[in-house]
Amino acid sequence: MLKQLEEINRTFQNINSVKDLLKSMGENTDNIFDIEDNFIGTQQMKVCVERVKAIPEARAMMEARYIGPEINLEALSKLPRGTLGHTYATVMKTLGYDPNFYRRREIKTDDDWVTMRLRKTHDLVHMITGFGPTGGELGVLAFQTVQIGYPMSVVLQTASMGLVLKKQPEKLEPITQQLARGMGMAAQAKVLIAQNWEKGWDKSVREWREELNITDPVIDEPYSLKNRLPGLDLDW
Repeated sequence: MLKQLEEINRTFQNINSVKDLLKSMGENTDNIFDIEDNFIGTQQMKVCVERVKAIPEARAMMEARYIGPEINLEALSKLPRGTLGHTYATVMKTLGYDPNFYRRREIKTDDDWVTMRLRKTHDLVHMITGFGPTGGELGVLAFQTVQIGYPMSVVLQTASMGLVLKKQPEKLEPITQQLARGMGMAAQAKVLIAQNWEKGWDKSVREWREELNITDPVIDEPYSLKNRLPGLDLDW
């Protein structure tokens, strides 16, 4: 009975967090962190973790509790143009984003590791796939849903489509197209949480995409990184 009450309480907390997040049009990232934290220790997260463990490279990082050092944009900016590090630093500085903004958790469990690794690398996924961080969020969520079944991603996709259907049905077509694009890319790409990006800052974005089998990154769609940052001189 106690476990059932905990699940009911957890569900209500997630519903309230999703409502607040959608009201803020995605601006309140604390709501996202609340939803993620609320899934720690659940059956849904257990299934996600098992999928991650099935990938040898990801399991090795998980067991080592590898999160990586704090990201230094100034140092990455000094890498050659076209490299992952230089491109990432340029995009983040142009947007005015802090790469170390995310909420921290002490990593005691595998659930904690998956959550923290995804938080740390979230904007890297935007960049490597081409989904813009100010318009392509659903594309990134689609990646996490298809590749590892990350609970927060599933919840936000479902809630976003429901809200659009109710209040802005004319936007349902581009929303579902973005989700479909992300899911299709995710199904053929190597699993992104298994990548040690920090060991390949000096590798070109093109090389990374080829190795990950992202052969058709999002370049010209309205929600693409390129269209969200027009005029930015990068080797896309």
